[in-house]
Amino acid sequence: MPITMTQGQSADATEAKQRGLTFAFRPGFAVMRQPKFRDRGCRLFHIDLHAGSGFNDDAQCIGSPLAFLSEAKRSGCTNFFAGFCDRDKYAIQCLKERPEIKHDERCVVFHGDNAELLYMLPDIVRHHRENPRYAIGSVLSDPNGADVPLESIIWLAQTCPCIDVILHWNSTITKRLRNGLKPQQYTLDEVIKLIPKKDWLIREPVGIHQFTLAIGRNFRFNAWHSIGFYDLNSTRGQDILQRCSLPKREIIQQERQQPGLF
Repeated sequence: MPITMTQGQSADATEAKQRGLTFAFRPGFAVMRQPKFRDRGCRLFHIDLHAGSGFNDDAQCIGSPLAFLSEAKRSGCTNFFAGFCDRDKYAIQCLKERPEIKHDERCVVFHGDNAELLYMLPDIVRHHRENPRYAIGSVLSDPNGADVPLESIIWLAQTCPCIDVILHWNSTITKRLRNGLKPQQYTLDEVIKLIPKKDWLIREPVGIHQFTLAIGRNFRFNAWHSIGFYDLNSTRGQDILQRCSLPKREIIQQERQQPGLF
């Protein structure tokens, strides 16, 4: 049974997430502005695996679907497909009624298993007369707990290598699961190693749940230190990864065993 948290437990973390998502979405839209993509009428494909209702009432902050649409509007990108999925039927009904989504044919709202939507994406790309191997876009996993459809994300990363992977990761809940109900739970470090992406950025954790954003792509892209994003392979990036993957006592134990490594 996955451990979950209710929406809006940390307004600061929610707002930081939306700022981070804006940064995560921006390179895809920048690619679509390049003439070789724009002039061919290429489409950007985006899948939000845990879309929610579109608005966080507790934090008074837009949710990830509206963050994506806001960045699309800011960038001037009009040619995209956005699939928003959630298992919560009420949240999906609310999302469908959002004015930003209700009459936009580029947005499709799914109620059900998000892994199934990932397996559908290559056919969606082909339906739009594009090749899945070269489709540009992103997949966002932002669960209320630690229920990430990892197997299907790995499969998609292999099938559609130009689709970015964005993970909003609850480090605290993951550590608690590993220390109790689910000792086989993957750490963030293990998840990143399993997903076939060449380059990753990671953000400084936020709030008591140590929320972080990890962004994986198959091309180099610049970090943004002013909002807390670092190259995963940098000293700071590795420090963040360790803090988000292991309990403090394990980090201290490793430091004692291998002084100077961390």
